[in-house]
Amino acid sequence: MVLVQIPMYNEREVYKLSIGAACGLSWPSDRVIVQVLDDSTDPTIKDLVELECKIWAKKGKNVKYEVRNNREGYKAGALKEGMLHAYVQQCDFLAVFDADFQPEPDFLMRTIPYLARNPQIALVQARWEFGKPGNQ
Repeated sequence: MVLVQIPMYNEREVYKLSIGAACGLSWPSDRVIVQVLDDSTDPTIKDLVELECKIWAKKGKNVKYEVRNNREGYKAGALKEGMLHAYVQQCDFLAVFDADFQPEPDFLMRTIPYLARNPQIALVQARWEFGKPGNQ
């Protein structure tokens, strides 16, 4: 089971791309949880991000939309608090994608085996390219 965390803060330009890419990962849908950690302060953006999560959930993706009542620790705080949810305990692996990152569909297929076959390896760092909003 893989937990995919996406921390967000007022990400109007990339939230759809980011959530869509995470939900489009080539991994069994019953073996992945996409956790969107929304620290947005703009209520309009917050509503849009929540709606996007609901759209993907209706398509059968296991998407959890999580918000906090403070921004303590900023992004790191959001990631840490995201790990406190009970459903996270069922996850064996964790992938963290920044809001402006859109992983290739085969990202988990290419990285999780390194961790699964090598118990001495705790982290896989991958190369990625940043896209510019509007050029996707």
